[in-house]
Amino acid sequence: MGYGTGVLRAYYGYYSLRGLTVGIAGTASLFVARRAGVQQNLLIAARGFGLILGPLTTSRAIGKTVWCGEAQVGVAAALLLKGLFALAIPQASSPYVLYTAFFMIGLAMSVLDTMSLFLVTSVVKGSGSTMLSLYDVCYGIGGMVAPFLTVAMPDSCWNVLAVLDFLIAGSLLGRRFTRGKPRDWKTKLRRVGSSGPSGSYPMCSAVVPARILRAGIAFTFVSQIASTSVSAWGFTFASQHLGLPDTIAALIPSTFYFASTIARFAITGASMRFIPSAIIWISLLFFVSGAFMFHTLAGTISATSHELETYMLLVGVALMGVGVCPHHSFMLVAMAQHGDLHPREHGWYTAGTSLGATSGMVLPSLVSLPNVEVASAIALALILNSRIRDFPWRDQFKLES
Repeated sequence: MGYGTGVLRAYYGYYSLRGLTVGIAGTASLFVARRAGVQQNLLIAARGFGLILGPLTTSRAIGKTVWCGEAQVGVAAALLLKGLFALAIPQASSPYVLYTAFFMIGLAMSVLDTMSLFLVTSVVKGSGSTMLSLYDVCYGIGGMVAPFLTVAMPDSCWNVLAVLDFLIAGSLLGRRFTRGKPRDWKTKLRRVGSSGPSGSYPMCSAVVPARILRAGIAFTFVSQIASTSVSAWGFTFASQHLGLPDTIAALIPSTFYFASTIARFAITGASMRFIPSAIIWISLLFFVSGAFMFHTLAGTISATSHELETYMLLVGVALMGVGVCPHHSFMLVAMAQHGDLHPREHGWYTAGTSLGATSGMVLPSLVSLPNVEVASAIALALILNSRIRDFPWRDQFKLES
């Protein structure tokens, strides 16, 4: 599973690639749409549909793959699939081929995301928030580089993605077929819980209550709308609606990811001292401040605006990046503190995340980006406040002691 397979280490590379993929898909899809004469939002929606469908249809297969010790093969297969369809995008001119390629890339990413969450919460468990924070750092680095890579190499950026996918997949397959399965991995995994009736899955001592699962899925759904809207449409919004040059427009998603990446280094250390829900509460304050600041300044900036206004707009974007960076991973760990999560629950959580990401890819084409961010900030505050007993801002156990 994760013990001795190199999968958890390989995920550092994958999350960097994931950030690159999301950033490139958000920025380069504009160039692909112009070249092929298709609508950009349809390309983005095709990838989003794959992200949603993947965890709903493959969660059981992912569980079997992990618990039979073939996580290396499963991760490598998904990476190879993702890389093959990334190679097809620069060559394709048919809209249907492009829709299929974007859909399959989203499907492969959803499988990789679900498997990573299941592995981390099952294997490392107690230190899961720290590992997920490090994964998020890698994701932020990839997302920060993606807009500039796309502007510099609009036709070759997809090939770069494919090559990196193949390299990680090749390293995992090479390790699997030269060393085989690691020894005693079943014994180590069974320490998570006692075996079920069939002996294939560990039985959880307690299952996450439905109300917490619903709140967690709703929270990550809205949070993904907020973050994906900026990463997928920040460049387009700044270029077309604000009239900024492409090099300046690329700073919108890049600043968002840069701020997220820097904040994650601090959050990784804070996760060792504070409970996950407390970090979520603090981060929400940053996001709400940034969203309202971004909304206010976006209505006044144009191509002839003073540089100071542009800098302040980027400050608002940076605050939003700091605010949303721990939401996805820390909400999962906060939920896991109330009970264990089965592959099915991981599938639902990933599906909610993917549905939010898909909505974030589409909504800014219907509603202005600043309005999406403000509405998301209000919704996140309402969701978290409604479950303050389940997700407290301080450790209730320590207070009672």
